[in-house]
Amino acid sequence: MFTPSIDLEVLNKATILRFTDVTYEDDGTGVAWDGIGGINSSAVTAATIAVTDPNGTVSSLNVLAEINTAWPVTGTEEITFSDISGEWVDGYYSVTYNVWMTATAIVAITDFGGGYLNVNSLNHAAISGMKVTIAGTINYDGEYDVTLVDADNYLILKTWVANEAVGTSTPFYSNIFAPFVFANVEMAVTKMFAIFCNMDEGPEADEYMKQVDLCYGLLLGLRSALMTSTVNRINNIYGRITRILDFNEIELTYS
Repeated sequence: MFTPSIDLEVLNKATILRFTDVTYEDDGTGVAWDGIGGINSSAVTAATIAVTDPNGTVSSLNVLAEINTAWPVTGTEEITFSDISGEWVDGYYSVTYNVWMTATAIVAITDFGGGYLNVNSLNHAAISGMKVTIAGTINYDGEYDVTLVDADNYLILKTWVANEAVGTSTPFYSNIFAPFVFANVEMAVTKMFAIFCNMDEGPEADEYMKQVDLCYGLLLGLRSALMTSTVNRINNIYGRITRILDFNEIELTYS
């Protein structure tokens, strides 16, 4: 199944988040853009990236135009989206990347039993593993996981209220990411190097340099750990860095 994928860069002293679609061209497996059996990037009807920072603040980015314009995606071509500006704190972010396809009219919504509803929508194009947005109904508007029945029917988990024959069904692909941002501690370590460069030679400078080296080594370890370690290990490394910074009175600021 098609799986939209993105990469994240944190730029300009942690004031810019820049997302890039790195799904690339489909090679016949049906999991990428365009190409052999891929999803047509010019046929996407809506696409968003929703970012929740560690403080719970949500920012949303509309990326429809960039995806449509990219058609056809070839090889390892990437799609770079507009920057999201702010003052981004370190920590784990929740990022949801949704790509909606063509809507179809709902013919009927009926009770399937067992807590499920059957949605009848001709040529709906949804498959198991996808999600669907239902809109324009009286009782069933919302987003749901799909269980495929056939080309014209699928199931959703929803409490039965009444039969309905109105509204639209829009299938969409969704992927959720949990990137760890550490741009602020990176800038803080750079500040420590700058402070050392302005210190007179002597025991105090030597001791300070040991602290800088340790902090920098932990930062390199943090970068590596993002690909191989557990959340607890990443948090432990980050915690050690911030304790060193705090001991040396280095603030985590954006300047």
